[in-house]
Amino acid sequence: MTTVFEKNNISKAIMRAGLPAMLGQLTTLIYNIADTFFVSLTKDPAMIAAVTLCTPILLMIMSIASIFGIGGNSVIVRLLGRGGKKEVVRTLNFCVYAMAFVGIAILVAGLATIEPMAKLSGADKENTCDYLFYIFLGAPFIILSNGAVHLFRSLGLINESTIGLAIGNSVNMVLDFVFIVYCGWGTSGAALATSLGFLCSTVYYLACLVRSMKRGNELVNLSIRFFPSTESSSST
Repeated sequence: MTTVFEKNNISKAIMRAGLPAMLGQLTTLIYNIADTFFVSLTKDPAMIAAVTLCTPILLMIMSIASIFGIGGNSVIVRLLGRGGKKEVVRTLNFCVYAMAFVGIAILVAGLATIEPMAKLSGADKENTCDYLFYIFLGAPFIILSNGAVHLFRSLGLINESTIGLAIGNSVNMVLDFVFIVYCGWGTSGAALATSLGFLCSTVYYLACLVRSMKRGNELVNLSIRFFPSTESSSST
Protein backbone atom coordinates (compact mmCIF):
# COMPACT_ATOMS: atom_id res chain seq x y z
CA MET A 1 0.00 0.00 0.00
CA THR A 2 1.28 3.47 -0.92
CA THR A 3 0.56 6.42 1.33
CA VAL A 4 -0.81 9.79 0.27
CA PHE A 5 2.66 11.33 0.42
CA GLU A 6 4.05 8.63 -1.89
CA LYS A 7 1.35 9.10 -4.53
CA ASN A 8 1.28 12.93 -4.65
CA ASN A 9 3.74 15.78 -4.58
CA ILE A 10 4.12 17.62 -1.27
CA SER A 11 1.66 20.46 -1.95
CA LYS A 12 -1.09 18.14 -3.22
CA ALA A 13 -0.49 15.69 -0.38
CA ILE A 14 -0.77 18.43 2.24
CA MET A 15 -4.01 19.71 0.71
CA ARG A 16 -5.44 16.20 0.47
CA ALA A 17 -4.54 15.48 4.07
CA GLY A 18 -5.28 18.93 5.46
CA LEU A 19 -8.70 19.80 4.03
CA PRO A 20 -10.53 16.73 5.44
CA ALA A 21 -8.81 17.36 8.77
CA MET A 22 -10.09 20.96 8.75
CA LEU A 23 -13.63 19.78 7.99
CA GLY A 24 -13.38 17.25 10.81
CA GLN A 25 -12.28 19.93 13.27
CA LEU A 26 -15.18 22.13 12.13
CA THR A 27 -17.69 19.42 12.98
CA THR A 28 -15.95 18.98 16.35
CA LEU A 29 -16.29 22.70 17.12
CA ILE A 30 -20.01 22.49 16.34
CA TYR A 31 -20.31 19.38 18.50
CA ASN A 32 -18.62 21.11 21.46
CA ILE A 33 -21.48 23.61 21.76
CA ALA A 34 -24.28 21.16 20.96
CA ASP A 35 -24.86 19.77 24.46
CA THR A 36 -24.88 23.19 26.10
CA PHE A 37 -27.13 24.64 23.40
CA PHE A 38 -29.80 21.95 23.63
CA VAL A 39 -29.67 21.81 27.43
CA SER A 40 -30.08 25.59 27.50
CA LEU A 41 -33.41 25.15 25.75
CA THR A 42 -34.73 23.61 28.96
CA LYS A 43 -34.07 26.97 30.70
CA ASP A 44 -33.09 25.03 33.81
CA PRO A 45 -30.01 26.66 35.46
CA ALA A 46 -29.15 23.47 37.37
CA MET A 47 -28.96 21.40 34.17
CA ILE A 48 -26.95 24.06 32.33
CA ALA A 49 -24.49 24.33 35.22
CA ALA A 50 -24.09 20.55 35.45
CA VAL A 51 -23.25 20.19 31.74
CA THR A 52 -20.94 23.22 31.75
CA LEU A 53 -19.01 22.18 34.86
CA CYS A 54 -18.72 18.53 33.79
CA THR A 55 -17.53 19.27 30.26
CA PRO A 56 -13.86 19.46 31.43
CA ILE A 57 -14.15 15.83 32.57
CA LEU A 58 -15.30 14.85 29.09
CA LEU A 59 -12.43 16.86 27.59
CA MET A 60 -9.96 15.12 29.92
CA ILE A 61 -11.17 11.72 28.70
CA MET A 62 -10.83 12.91 25.11
CA SER A 63 -7.32 14.24 25.79
CA ILE A 64 -6.22 10.81 27.06
CA ALA A 65 -6.99 9.51 23.57
CA SER A 66 -4.39 11.96 22.23
CA ILE A 67 -1.65 10.03 24.04
CA PHE A 68 -2.30 7.05 21.79
CA GLY A 69 -3.84 8.85 18.80
CA ILE A 70 -1.38 11.69 18.25
CA GLY A 71 1.51 9.74 19.78
CA GLY A 72 0.76 6.71 17.63
CA ASN A 73 0.36 8.94 14.58
CA SER A 74 3.85 10.37 15.11
CA VAL A 75 5.43 6.94 15.54
CA ILE A 76 3.62 5.45 12.53
CA VAL A 77 4.58 8.19 10.07
CA ARG A 78 8.24 7.94 11.13
CA LEU A 79 8.14 4.16 10.71
CA LEU A 80 6.59 4.54 7.26
CA GLY A 81 9.34 7.00 6.36
CA ARG A 82 11.98 4.33 6.93
CA GLY A 83 9.91 1.44 5.56
CA GLY A 84 9.13 -0.29 8.84
CA LYS A 85 5.71 -1.63 7.88
CA LYS A 86 5.76 -4.55 10.35
CA GLU A 87 6.45 -2.10 13.16
CA VAL A 88 3.51 0.01 11.93
CA VAL A 89 1.19 -2.99 12.41
CA ARG A 90 2.51 -3.51 15.94
CA THR A 91 2.18 0.18 16.78
CA LEU A 92 -1.40 0.31 15.50
CA ASN A 93 -2.28 -2.81 17.48
CA PHE A 94 -0.75 -1.42 20.65
CA CYS A 95 -2.65 1.88 20.30
CA VAL A 96 -6.02 0.24 19.59
CA TYR A 97 -5.83 -2.31 22.41
CA ALA A 98 -4.34 0.20 24.85
CA MET A 99 -7.14 2.69 24.17
CA ALA A 100 -9.74 -0.02 24.77
CA PHE A 101 -8.07 -1.07 28.02
CA VAL A 102 -7.69 2.51 29.31
CA GLY A 103 -11.28 3.29 28.34
CA ILE A 104 -12.59 0.35 30.35
CA ALA A 105 -10.38 1.37 33.30
CA ILE A 106 -11.82 4.90 33.21
CA LEU A 107 -15.34 3.46 33.00
CA VAL A 108 -14.81 1.40 36.16
CA ALA A 109 -12.93 4.12 38.08
CA GLY A 110 -15.38 6.81 37.01
CA LEU A 111 -18.49 4.92 38.08
CA ALA A 112 -16.83 4.12 41.42
CA THR A 113 -16.04 7.79 42.14
CA ILE A 114 -19.00 9.47 40.48
CA GLU A 115 -20.48 10.97 43.65
CA PRO A 116 -17.24 12.59 44.91
CA MET A 117 -16.75 14.08 41.44
CA ALA A 118 -20.29 15.42 41.47
CA LYS A 119 -19.65 17.12 44.81
CA LEU A 120 -16.33 18.51 43.56
CA SER A 121 -17.97 20.10 40.52
CA GLY A 122 -20.18 22.26 42.74
CA ALA A 123 -23.22 21.80 40.50
CA ASP A 124 -26.53 20.12 41.33
CA LYS A 125 -25.64 16.59 42.46
CA GLU A 126 -28.51 14.75 40.75
CA ASN A 127 -27.98 16.36 37.35
CA THR A 128 -24.22 16.02 37.59
CA CYS A 129 -24.39 12.32 38.49
CA ASP A 130 -26.82 11.70 35.64
CA TYR A 131 -24.48 13.39 33.16
CA LEU A 132 -21.28 11.75 34.41
CA PHE A 133 -22.86 8.29 34.54
CA TYR A 134 -23.40 8.14 30.78
CA ILE A 135 -20.11 9.89 30.00
CA PHE A 136 -18.15 7.30 31.98
CA LEU A 137 -20.25 4.53 30.46
CA GLY A 138 -19.16 5.70 27.02
CA ALA A 139 -15.50 6.28 27.99
CA PRO A 140 -14.10 3.34 25.93
CA PHE A 141 -15.84 4.63 22.80
CA ILE A 142 -14.87 8.24 23.49
CA ILE A 143 -11.19 7.26 23.66
CA LEU A 144 -11.26 4.83 20.72
CA SER A 145 -13.08 7.28 18.48
CA ASN A 146 -10.85 10.26 19.23
CA GLY A 147 -7.67 8.22 18.96
CA ALA A 148 -8.69 6.53 15.71
CA VAL A 149 -9.08 9.92 14.01
CA HIS A 150 -5.32 10.55 14.23
CA LEU A 151 -4.28 6.95 13.60
CA PHE A 152 -6.34 6.81 10.41
CA ARG A 153 -4.64 9.92 9.05
CA SER A 154 -1.21 8.39 9.57
CA LEU A 155 -2.34 5.26 7.69
CA GLY A 156 -3.57 7.30 4.73
CA LEU A 157 -7.25 6.68 5.55
CA ILE A 158 -7.94 10.40 5.52
CA ASN A 159 -11.47 10.44 4.13
CA GLU A 160 -12.51 7.67 6.51
CA SER A 161 -11.11 9.68 9.41
CA THR A 162 -13.27 12.68 8.54
CA ILE A 163 -16.37 10.60 7.81
CA GLY A 164 -16.10 8.95 11.23
CA LEU A 165 -15.93 12.37 12.90
CA ALA A 166 -18.93 13.59 10.94
CA ILE A 167 -20.95 10.47 11.79
CA GLY A 168 -20.28 10.77 15.51
CA ASN A 169 -20.97 14.49 15.69
CA SER A 170 -24.11 14.26 13.56
CA VAL A 171 -25.54 11.41 15.64
CA ASN A 172 -24.77 13.36 18.81
CA MET A 173 -26.56 16.51 17.64
CA VAL A 174 -29.60 14.64 16.33
CA LEU A 175 -29.92 12.62 19.53
CA ASP A 176 -29.40 15.78 21.62
CA PHE A 177 -32.54 17.17 20.06
CA VAL A 178 -34.47 13.90 20.45
CA PHE A 179 -33.40 13.13 24.02
CA ILE A 180 -33.41 16.67 25.46
CA VAL A 181 -36.09 18.58 23.55
CA TYR A 182 -38.48 15.78 22.58
CA CYS A 183 -38.03 13.25 25.42
CA GLY A 184 -37.14 15.78 28.13
CA TRP A 185 -34.26 13.73 29.54
CA GLY A 186 -32.11 16.78 30.35
CA THR A 187 -28.51 16.12 31.35
CA SER A 188 -28.96 12.35 31.03
CA GLY A 189 -30.07 12.83 27.44
CA ALA A 190 -27.12 15.09 26.66
CA ALA A 191 -24.56 12.62 27.98
CA LEU A 192 -26.30 9.61 26.42
CA ALA A 193 -26.35 11.35 23.04
CA THR A 194 -22.63 12.10 23.37
CA SER A 195 -21.72 8.51 24.22
CA LEU A 196 -23.91 7.05 21.48
CA GLY A 197 -22.34 9.43 18.96
CA PHE A 198 -18.88 8.19 19.88
CA LEU A 199 -20.16 4.59 19.82
CA CYS A 200 -21.35 5.03 16.22
CA SER A 201 -18.05 6.55 15.09
CA THR A 202 -16.11 3.78 16.87
CA VAL A 203 -18.15 1.09 15.11
CA TYR A 204 -17.48 2.85 11.80
CA TYR A 205 -13.73 3.05 12.44
CA LEU A 206 -13.52 -0.61 13.45
CA ALA A 207 -15.50 -1.58 10.36
CA CYS A 208 -13.03 0.39 8.23
CA LEU A 209 -10.10 -1.43 9.83
CA VAL A 210 -11.71 -4.82 9.24
CA ARG A 211 -12.45 -3.88 5.63
CA SER A 212 -8.84 -2.75 5.14
CA MET A 213 -7.62 -6.09 6.52
CA LYS A 214 -9.85 -8.01 4.11
CA ARG A 215 -8.59 -5.90 1.20
CA GLY A 216 -5.03 -6.87 2.02
CA ASN A 217 -3.81 -3.60 3.55
CA GLU A 218 -0.44 -4.67 4.93
CA LEU A 219 -0.46 -1.83 7.48
CA VAL A 220 -3.59 -3.07 9.24
CA ASN A 221 -3.94 -6.31 11.18
CA LEU A 222 -5.70 -6.37 14.54
CA SER A 223 -4.77 -9.97 15.35
CA ILE A 224 -3.49 -10.28 18.90
CA ARG A 225 -0.39 -12.10 17.60
CA PHE A 226 0.80 -8.76 16.19
CA PHE A 227 0.58 -7.12 19.59
CA PRO A 228 4.09 -5.83 20.45
CA SER A 229 5.93 -7.93 22.98
CA THR A 230 9.20 -7.48 24.78
CA GLU A 231 10.89 -9.90 22.41
CA SER A 232 9.62 -8.22 19.26
CA SER A 233 10.54 -4.75 20.49
CA SER A 234 14.05 -5.84 21.42
CA SER A 235 14.58 -7.59 18.09
CA THR A 236 13.52 -4.50 16.14
